[in-house]
Amino acid sequence: MNNLHSSVQQLRSAVDVVRIVNDLGPSVTSSTSSFRGLIQRIPSQSLDEQSIGSLIGFFAKTASHPASPDNDDLSQSLVGSLTNDGSLNKTAKNGGEGTTGSSDWNYDVVARVFAEDYKGLNWTGVAQWFDSAEFYVADLNSLNVVLKLYRAGSNQPSLPYPSLFSSWRNNLGQLSLIAALITAPAELYTFQLNEVEAQDFLIGNPFPSKAWSCVALTSHLLMLSDHPNTQIQAAIRNLFRNALISCPEQIVLALVKIQQAGTGQNPGQKLIGEMMSQLLQVFFKPGRSAYSGHVIKRLWDIFPKFVVSGCVESWRSVASSPPTSEEWLATVMHIVGVVRLLSREREAEAGIRILSGGDIEYVLSIAFVAGDKDVIKLDTFLLEKINSEGMQFAFPLVAFVGKNYMAAVPRSEGHVPISIENIAVALKTLANCNKELQNQPTPNNNTPLSASIKALTEACIAKHPSLAHASVSSDEIEEMANSYFQKIYTSEQSIGEVIEMLKRFKTSENSREQDIFACMIHNLFDEYRFFHKYPDKELRITGVLFGTLIQHQLVSSITLGIALRYVLEALRKQPVPGGSGKMFRFGMFAVEQFKNRLHEWPQYCSHIIQIPHLKQSHAQLVSEIESAMQKAKAEAGLNSDNPADQSAQPNLQAVGQPDLTAKSPNSMSMPSSSDPSSFSMANNAATGSNAASGAGGAPAPAPVVFGTNLGKAVSSTGPETEHPPPPDNILDRIQFIINNISMSNLDGKVQELREIMNPQWFGWLGNYLVVKRISTQPNFHSLYLAFLEKLGDYGRGLVDAILLSVYLNVGKLLRSPKITILTSERSLLKNLGSWLGAITLARNKPILHRMLDCKELLYQGYETGRLIAVTPFVAKILEGAKNSVVFRPPNPWVMGLLSVFKSLYDVEDLKMNIKFEVEVLCKNLNVKLDEIEKGDELLTRVSPNKEKNPDFNTKSVSSTPAAVADAKVAAAGGGENFQEQTVIPNLAAYVQINPSVALFSAHPVLKRVVPVAVDRAIREIIQPVVERSVTIACITTKELIVKDFAMESDENKMRKAAQLMVSNLAGSLALVTCKEPLRGSVATNLRNLLQSAISANNITPMQEHEQLIEQVVQVCATDNLELGCMLIEKAATEKAMRDIDEALAAPLQTRRKHREQTGQPFYDMSIFNNARYPNALPEPLRPKPGGLGAQQLMVYEAFQRIPRQPVVAGAVEGGVAGAAGAPPAGAGVVADGNMKTLTMLAQKLNMSVNSLLAAAGNRSGEVTYMMLPENHEVKSIIAEIRKVGGASSDDVSLSFAQTIFKQMYDLTLNEPLRLESLIEILTAVNEGCSKLSKDVTVWITYAPMSTEEEKKLHRTVLLLLVRAQLVKINELDAWMSHSMKGGTDGVWVEFAMYFVRTAVHERITSVSEIPNVIDTFTKISQKQGNYKKSVNKLLDDLRGSKAEGGNAEGGDNAPVQPASTAAPVSQQQKGVAQPAISKVDSSEGLGVSDIAAKNAEAIALASRNDPPQTRQSVTHLLDYWIRVYNETPGNEKAYAQYLQLLQQHGVGKSEENSERFFRVSTELVIEAVLKSGQPAEGGVGPPVLHYNVVDAYAKLVALLFKYMNSGGDASKVATQRINLLNKVLGITVQCLMASSVVAKNNSQRFDQRPWFRLLMNLIQDLNLPDPQLDSISLQILGVFGSALHVIQPCVIPGFTFAWLELVSHRMFLPNLLLAKGQKGFGLAHQLLLDLFQFLEPYLKKGELDDSIRTLYKGTLRVLLILLHDFPEFLAEYHASFTALIPNNCVQLRNIFLSAFPRSMSLIDPFTPNLKIDLLPEISQPPRILSNITGALGGVRADIDVYLKTRGPPTFLAELPGRLLNRSGEVNASIVNSLVIYVGMEAMQKEGSMRGGEMDILTRLLEFPPKNRYACICAIANQLRYPNSHTHYFSQVVLFLFQNATDEGVKEQITRCLLERLIVHRPHPRG
Repeated sequence: MNNLHSSVQQLRSAVDVVRIVNDLGPSVTSSTSSFRGLIQRIPSQSLDEQSIGSLIGFFAKTASHPASPDNDDLSQSLVGSLTNDGSLNKTAKNGGEGTTGSSDWNYDVVARVFAEDYKGLNWTGVAQWFDSAEFYVADLNSLNVVLKLYRAGSNQPSLPYPSLFSSWRNNLGQLSLIAALITAPAELYTFQLNEVEAQDFLIGNPFPSKAWSCVALTSHLLMLSDHPNTQIQAAIRNLFRNALISCPEQIVLALVKIQQAGTGQNPGQKLIGEMMSQLLQVFFKPGRSAYSGHVIKRLWDIFPKFVVSGCVESWRSVASSPPTSEEWLATVMHIVGVVRLLSREREAEAGIRILSGGDIEYVLSIAFVAGDKDVIKLDTFLLEKINSEGMQFAFPLVAFVGKNYMAAVPRSEGHVPISIENIAVALKTLANCNKELQNQPTPNNNTPLSASIKALTEACIAKHPSLAHASVSSDEIEEMANSYFQKIYTSEQSIGEVIEMLKRFKTSENSREQDIFACMIHNLFDEYRFFHKYPDKELRITGVLFGTLIQHQLVSSITLGIALRYVLEALRKQPVPGGSGKMFRFGMFAVEQFKNRLHEWPQYCSHIIQIPHLKQSHAQLVSEIESAMQKAKAEAGLNSDNPADQSAQPNLQAVGQPDLTAKSPNSMSMPSSSDPSSFSMANNAATGSNAASGAGGAPAPAPVVFGTNLGKAVSSTGPETEHPPPPDNILDRIQFIINNISMSNLDGKVQELREIMNPQWFGWLGNYLVVKRISTQPNFHSLYLAFLEKLGDYGRGLVDAILLSVYLNVGKLLRSPKITILTSERSLLKNLGSWLGAITLARNKPILHRMLDCKELLYQGYETGRLIAVTPFVAKILEGAKNSVVFRPPNPWVMGLLSVFKSLYDVEDLKMNIKFEVEVLCKNLNVKLDEIEKGDELLTRVSPNKEKNPDFNTKSVSSTPAAVADAKVAAAGGGENFQEQTVIPNLAAYVQINPSVALFSAHPVLKRVVPVAVDRAIREIIQPVVERSVTIACITTKELIVKDFAMESDENKMRKAAQLMVSNLAGSLALVTCKEPLRGSVATNLRNLLQSAISANNITPMQEHEQLIEQVVQVCATDNLELGCMLIEKAATEKAMRDIDEALAAPLQTRRKHREQTGQPFYDMSIFNNARYPNALPEPLRPKPGGLGAQQLMVYEAFQRIPRQPVVAGAVEGGVAGAAGAPPAGAGVVADGNMKTLTMLAQKLNMSVNSLLAAAGNRSGEVTYMMLPENHEVKSIIAEIRKVGGASSDDVSLSFAQTIFKQMYDLTLNEPLRLESLIEILTAVNEGCSKLSKDVTVWITYAPMSTEEEKKLHRTVLLLLVRAQLVKINELDAWMSHSMKGGTDGVWVEFAMYFVRTAVHERITSVSEIPNVIDTFTKISQKQGNYKKSVNKLLDDLRGSKAEGGNAEGGDNAPVQPASTAAPVSQQQKGVAQPAISKVDSSEGLGVSDIAAKNAEAIALASRNDPPQTRQSVTHLLDYWIRVYNETPGNEKAYAQYLQLLQQHGVGKSEENSERFFRVSTELVIEAVLKSGQPAEGGVGPPVLHYNVVDAYAKLVALLFKYMNSGGDASKVATQRINLLNKVLGITVQCLMASSVVAKNNSQRFDQRPWFRLLMNLIQDLNLPDPQLDSISLQILGVFGSALHVIQPCVIPGFTFAWLELVSHRMFLPNLLLAKGQKGFGLAHQLLLDLFQFLEPYLKKGELDDSIRTLYKGTLRVLLILLHDFPEFLAEYHASFTALIPNNCVQLRNIFLSAFPRSMSLIDPFTPNLKIDLLPEISQPPRILSNITGALGGVRADIDVYLKTRGPPTFLAELPGRLLNRSGEVNASIVNSLVIYVGMEAMQKEGSMRGGEMDILTRLLEFPPKNRYACICAIANQLRYPNSHTHYFSQVVLFLFQNATDEGVKEQITRCLLERLIVHRPHPRG
């Protein structure tokens, strides 16, 4: 044993720890004690950083290769012996701590030991010792172990970069660790980034790996890529390959940083080159990356040279391509986009740097395209390059233009390498360049450059004649302008001729003529200083010309101001001999020319009439001017005493007034300081009541005079310093610079100002900026501050001048007596305060006490009633301290002012808006108002008088004269005067006064004070509540919208969501904020007014009324609380909508510009700068590319709500009046309010319709109500009318409906949408008013019918009213029959004929529903008269078109709209657009046999009226299209160019041209296909046709449809597309019918194949899935369906097979039936009815020829498919289908009867012991969509009477005769409907077999056998799938069979049932 122990000790000291652990196995880590014991037995010197690092590497290896358990027992024993205890064995056996089994390594144990025992080690050194031969990270399990053990010991989250990225010996192991870290999920490991790398991480894909933003990682991998080991090289390339796919943005940024920091000898250069070549393709080629813009901006910030090189390399890749190629243009456009992006968002010179980065060819190519896109000023760029580089640039420019001018086209034709406009710019620049340069020889042939320019110019003009004037130099322009003046002075041209010429030049598109115009005006103005030297004749001509220019408005804006100033200066000259007198005469000559316009400038006129010598010598002129001024004032409603006149003065220039004060801009509309006494008087007036109110003769406090000791700004009243203005030419240039300055051109404008501005004019400019800009334009303060900063040291004098002017004007405003009255003056003061804070405190500069004492200003404002002006002013000054280093809180000066604000805030009765200013200031300074220490100094100041003080809301007005006056007015019965005192218009009409209140009952006169009290209360709190609510709502909305819509490109969607949210938030917040304050304010005001009124009226005793007053106050305050809240909520909502639009203007504008300029998705990456959001958001809430989804948008749509309506207390609590049966109090107000609401909604609907029709233009007649999408504004308004109408009384609804009804007869039929909209209004009102239908029936009897137009309108209105079920057809039938007077009233006979023909043929009603009219027609047809022939034809047409047989089923929810209103509509298919084929489906009521013939005549007439050469022109266009279609398939650009060509030929611009193009094109392509026919093989069969022409034409139509976009929102574009499809299909079916008629007349075979091919192509192309068309897919199907209805087989029998193929096409019928909400069922039903109406005569005969038999088989196949896929459709329309199917077609009928809903699971009828009665389905009624009651007509009323009364006795006897048609056969439609109707009535009585229902059914069996069989079949048709109808009619059949006494009846019942079973399947279950 001793020898063994010695051996172990030697082993323990000889072997290293890794080998021991490996040998011992997993058991060593079974517990911390075992592992720690093992470690303790190992020599201590081996447990250093190296040992720990090796152990971690070992454990990492074991994580990917689990230990084998074979030697587990041995290892446990050995470990036990090494640790000298048995703890291991015990632990292992007992499942010790942290173990998962002895065969697994327990890394948690190892981590715990490292953390507890070795945390003091140098763990950076441990990481360095990972570099061992055995270290390798095989997978994420291994990485997890490494990180767990390292983090446990080091307590650091990440591995140290110096160790990780140092030079390892084991490069493969190092690479395995790095690769694992890169691919590790974020929760396992995240690379630590510095600040710059973190910014790079936010670029591009919102969720990339942070690894590739780590520059150290990328750099080290590039170093390893040079390793000779190919395995390492391949692994690194694979890592970079994956990174290039997932996050190329981070890769390119890292590589650029590495290249920028390197010396050119960076490792991995080969790999960098390969990757850079790929990355350049990604970011510097168009359309490769959605994040290219963000990446390029970031690259520019890092390394601008790389961006320049990238652009150059991108251009070089296409430099060899022709400039007209698509790739060349796209690449150049992308580079231009880079120039635009960087110039706008980085630096103005970025574009110049990019354009200067390559060779001359690159520079010119990019510059010319950039000039076309207004990215650079091409002329300025070329001129600067020529001036700087001379011949080195000028000659290549000549060569470039010479190379490309042949291919130049106008700029308007799209992206071109060089445009004609830019050639003009280049030629002009070359022509005006330095003469020395032009004389230099060119490098190639030593000829002067001028010769090359001249030759180039001539060549360009020869190719493009429009360039003839482009190269005219400025000297030539000057010479030509002078020549025109010479002609004027030599009388060669009259002034009138010159004026007409100048008018033409001004509006000319010729740049040369525009230059001449500008030059002439400039020269004339420039000569002004020499006018005093002109001879008399020339002076008169000049004066007349000068004035005529003004009279004819040839000068405007600034130029007009200069001209008027010149005239005014001339008039002010003394009319004495010499130069002064000449100038006066010039002024008189000029002003005489434009005196008719003087009234436009009242201020200018006032200057003229104040000239003393003008009044003396030209009194008549002065009188005329004064009369014009008075007339202008009278017309404008001006009043010289109105303060608004003065407040409007600062905006004179905004409305086009001339700048008359340019030389002395001190005329800002501020009060004059020349009379300081006025201010003391105002202050005395403000405080005089205090002085007079001293009691008992106590001395009153001395009146406070505002303005003393406030600093020089306020106290100084001395004369102003006159600042000399610059000369006129300099002044004009300075004003031009200021007018056009912006952030984008700041540097350029600053440089221009430096060049022309002398510091001696800084005083004038500073005053001008303050008066004209800073005080009126607060939104541009930041721009002006940036402008001053750019001026630098040069502009210090200007800053001082501005500051001095600010102080001066602040003093003027503060001293103004109107500052507390005029909001315009307070606004100016507030703007100046904001500027003063920004230019001083924000720049860490103080406001000196000697200039302005802000604290004393607040105190004096408090004492003199000026806080309303002073508080916002000082608050705005202090806002500048929020970004200051020196003055931000807790700066003592600022805190002292905040202490004053706190003291003022706590003053009782201070107005809410003043308190609100204090709250906003504290919020901006991030200071809590409650924490500000309040000072005591306010207690020592003079307390103001709060009565009539604009700073306070006074609580008691009992002693004020105003209150007493109010009460006296009330006492005198002046209720109207009280109403006038309400500032809120018409408020008194809505205020509720409960008449049961005792005080008002005793003294009714007191009621009149209630509206005044409510008005005052609302006005007191509305401003602060609205301001606070809107501010909070806008801030909240903006933050959320900017975050949520960061990746939304559609600015309209963003704006709509913001408006919905902010209006809801603001309204709700205002509502909850205002309720209690409003209640208190109403109570206070009402109490005070009542007390004053009672006192004034001597109502005694006063003490007895105290309790009554309190009762009145409580009741009235409660009753009117909702009214006030509603008004405040409305004001808040409206203001919030305006404010949020302003707040989001920049983001919305950015999105719009981005879309217009790039066409790529927009991503606002700035939101990722937030440290918390959006990364911390859950995945569903994070912004994703593509914008918000539908579910997310629902969050914002949920904010939409219905506006609140005032709740009228009196309407609920009627009080005494209600109890007495009188209308409740307030009911009249509610009714009046509802009536006004309905009227307002009707007006809004009219405006919406007007705008919609205006947008439709010439196609307004095609727009119908059905085409509007569900969310259209028109339909939304109709829905609102429905809601309000439902809540209105019947009287209000009827009154409103009558108004609408009258409006219908003021319309015409040219715009059907107007008429349909009014019908929809009546329908909406009818839902809430049951009396309306009855009244409408009466109203129609008074409709005008005196003219033919009125008759047509009345007929159309009646048809629409019947269709909308607003008129009962039976009552209309009786009234119309009576009006015809048996045929003697010819007007009504004609009217009824037209009405019946249209109504029946369009399935609005059926013949059976108008029996009285039909009887009258029958009587007319049987006697001689004028109308016998017409009536007989009508009756024949009705029979021929199966009016009775077809309309009963055709009337089921699929009535066709009157043709005069265009689209047929079905109640089942609301929302399915129909084609406006009014020419096809004529309102003349033609039979189907005549429709095709009439349309053939129409087509022939249209062809005859075509202009000459029409077919040749259209042929040329089609031929060109076919070449484009065949040669460039799929080339969208070529397609777009062709569509532009069509537009140039008038297609789409004019209704007539478009109709002619489509008609002639259709004829041509059909003719071409028919001519292409070749004999079939073997000569048998029809010729083989070639359809390539018709395919190309169909493709053209599809493109026109998809690209149709004439502007407007999505709904307007959808309407435009549907209108186009209406037009195309309408013309196509017309041509189809005409072609069939021509073939028939010529006895030719009609070939349906080309027509079928055309329509099939259109159906396929326009019904493919397309995101752009998905919203109107149902409308597209509706248009096709209606077109197919028009060309049904009854109309064109020769097209029947193609028609059936089209109807059953997979892109049509299935899509129609799959429409949401079964909206397509009605149209599909109508088309199948069309098919059966055609088949019915053939099937009834039973003899089918081959063609009909084939058609019948095809019909069966279609129906079987429907039975399989859409059984609900067949089941729900079974009644109308089976009525059309002859009784001998058993199998066909069985298809409909066997259909059952797919949701139903049928039980085998042969199941043993099956109890039908117990099935749950047997009690459920089936869904029937067929119109059952419509077919019954007048029979229905008699049936109802009989079922209720069992009378009259003759009913059953007369019934069979009423069921027969003219041929004596049973009308199957009526019988089917009768059976179902009677059955439903019986089932409501629990299916009794003994009632009147069974009498009727039994009576049907008394027909002769043939008709009886039809009735039995009608009963058997109800035996279908298990439902209540099947159950009832099965009992009926058994009952009839059992009780039949005639054997023939039993035989027919048996036959009917048996034949349904013996035929082929399917069989009905019933």
